[in-house]
Amino acid sequence: MARTLTFATARGLARSRFNCVCSLTHSRSLTSTKNNINQHYDVIIAGGGAVGSVLARLLLNDNGNSTLSHRRRPLKVALLEQRSSPPSLDNIVNNNSQTPNARAYALSPTSLSYLGPSVLQRLNQTNRLGIYDSMQIWEHDGPAQLHFTGEDLNEAVKSGRLVDLHELIETNNGQHQQQSSRKPWLGSVVEDRPLVSAVWDELRSDERIDLLDNVQITSISAPSQNTLGNVEPPPPVVMSCKRSTISEGGSKEDEECTLSADLLVAADGANSFVRRALGSFPMITHSYDRKAVTCTVELDVRKGDMAKTAFQRFLPYGPIALLPVWNSLNNADEDAPKYANVVWSTTPSEANHLLSLSGAEFITTLNHHLCQGPNVNPPLLNNNNQGMPHIPIIGTIAKEMDSLLRTANTALTMGTWTESPSRNYFRMPPASAKVVGPIMGFDLKLSHVQQGYTAPRVALVGDAAHTVHPMAGQGLNLGMGDVYSLSVLIKEAIDSGMDVGGTGLFLDRYNQERMVKGLGTVGGVHGLHELFRCSGSKSSPSINVTALNSGENVNTIESIVGLGRSLGMNVVNGLGPLRRAFAEAAAGAAFSR
Repeated sequence: MARTLTFATARGLARSRFNCVCSLTHSRSLTSTKNNINQHYDVIIAGGGAVGSVLARLLLNDNGNSTLSHRRRPLKVALLEQRSSPPSLDNIVNNNSQTPNARAYALSPTSLSYLGPSVLQRLNQTNRLGIYDSMQIWEHDGPAQLHFTGEDLNEAVKSGRLVDLHELIETNNGQHQQQSSRKPWLGSVVEDRPLVSAVWDELRSDERIDLLDNVQITSISAPSQNTLGNVEPPPPVVMSCKRSTISEGGSKEDEECTLSADLLVAADGANSFVRRALGSFPMITHSYDRKAVTCTVELDVRKGDMAKTAFQRFLPYGPIALLPVWNSLNNADEDAPKYANVVWSTTPSEANHLLSLSGAEFITTLNHHLCQGPNVNPPLLNNNNQGMPHIPIIGTIAKEMDSLLRTANTALTMGTWTESPSRNYFRMPPASAKVVGPIMGFDLKLSHVQQGYTAPRVALVGDAAHTVHPMAGQGLNLGMGDVYSLSVLIKEAIDSGMDVGGTGLFLDRYNQERMVKGLGTVGGVHGLHELFRCSGSKSSPSINVTALNSGENVNTIESIVGLGRSLGMNVVNGLGPLRRAFAEAAAGAAFSR
């Protein structure tokens, strides 16, 4: 069983497991007193949230492909969490209200596989997965649509480039479907608390890890950059920590300790204390001047359901997403409420307006903007031919070309409807009936480390290294890729008999791999944001709906960009290999060779 250590651990207990602490090539004895305990680990993970806990699970997972995995020396790992340890998953399921929470993540199939079979099975058995095998994306100022379905991933699953989640999860009735009848998932929405609790439940059963909650890191001493390349390996990272505990008498007590590690991993979020304390990770930041509004809604089941579909409609100032979440275990009850999560990105002023609305007003506004089908592209030229030479024939030709392009784009949209039954029509998203729980808002910004993810004996993962716009759902997926890559390289170092964090060999490989992926993802999402903010019709997303849908306030340049974007969406949707490539990339499939 994993131990949730008390820093006042008895000297005998400390000696029983840590009587000889190896730091590189030398050994040193432990010291343990009532309020001070010194421990050394191979890896310390700062941050016990989704990213940090999954990294710990991956490090302890010995079911790898390495022929040396069965002979790998046990890793000594510590997981530090500033808050109290999460409750068990059973406690959440049995004691919480039976409504989903808006703080959730859209995880790709590859990211879901990093949770491991047992965690996935428990989340599935407790009905905490909002699985979707279809995705519909459309624009407010054009006819173009993007339809992704599970069939787009069939080839990747069959070739082994993408994990088959059906093989990791037992079906509810205990019977496995034939592989030919399975429909691959595009992803699943998972709440933060059940996800973290399920992973912690698995960690609690492993004696190789120490789970330290209510821990505040007060100082960090890490080797400098010039220590790499020396004959002697750099010294370990040393941290001073303080832990708050409640005594038997009910009073709060602070215990102090000193911890050291061959590798410190910062998984403590966008405002990472580890990153800021070390001061060796300058960041690139960019404000989107946008704010996200999120909440959970109950659907009006009389007007359809989610049908395992993720919906996203792009408005002038940002997208609205309606995402499937878990619902009642009693699916046979037609009267059981059905839920979905809303993520609405818009300007700060409009977001504040949405946050000020009552629940009923918010639902009315949401349905008015989301439950609308594709539109026609606004004209590239206004009625007065503004900006055109005062030559009648040129104006006439320009108008005809304008009409031809917009008609061709509409025809291209309709041409894709006949490809297969799963994507031959536009599905109107279900209407929402009421808000369940609070309506929350948070500012959106881009950030990425400027020079690299690593320093001597330190590595950054997840939001500590990068944050992205939520429009593509890549935030946590990018962090999951970080921890998988780092866990593989740490195990390689151990199998090779090398120092986990004292050589640049493995950390440099991690840095190179993730910098390319991180910058590519952050840049790609930023490009999509800039592309979709170009619209020929600009209006208040929560007030002037008529102007938005009628094409008023047309801006010629933005209309041209918008038409090009619309044509591009239709091309992607209509060309099967290209669409499947996009779907596989979003799912995390390995590239075909």
